[in-house]
Amino acid sequence: MPRKPKNSSQAPIGSKLLQSNFIVNNTTKVFHTPAVEKLMDAAMPLLRVGKGVEAEALFRKALTLEPVTPDLLNNLAQALEFQGLIDDGLCISETILILFPDYLFARAALATAAMRDGDYENALDLLTPLFARREFHISEYNVLCSALIEYSLLTKNYPAARLWFDAWSGPDPKNPRLDVFRDLLKKINA
Repeated sequence: MPRKPKNSSQAPIGSKLLQSNFIVNNTTKVFHTPAVEKLMDAAMPLLRVGKGVEAEALFRKALTLEPVTPDLLNNLAQALEFQGLIDDGLCISETILILFPDYLFARAALATAAMRDGDYENALDLLTPLFARREFHISEYNVLCSALIEYSLLTKNYPAARLWFDAWSGPDPKNPRLDVFRDLLKKINA
């Protein structure tokens, strides 16, 4: 049974992470064969503009060359979700989490889905292991902050949402996703 949202007097979700020393960098950790890199170079711009069908075909081709690769599977899940195939994308995210329990993007995707279903306890269970990390790629940090802001907004912990918005704004101030949350936070504070 979904747990009721906590009230805003509690410590913000992930406050232990904010109180620790952690690094946000842009160091690439994932390397692919040249053939897969070429496919990724073609697929990622398509994914960014929401062309799920075209991106899906390229990610599936890449997966034939490098099967069971978490970033390729994650991008395939996103391509499916852009096509409205949400359950298929979530199924892939669940598979990634089983095979690669530390993979941040799968945890965040599943936590976000749980939040939107009102299952805050499951969302928190998925996100909590990420607070022990001390290094994040900027793309990981973007996804984590987005999930934590959404969790805070859905649980009506508006100070926590503001806190995570401010924490995100520093490393990636030009991220267009910030504009969405900036507008939401302005409406809440109005």
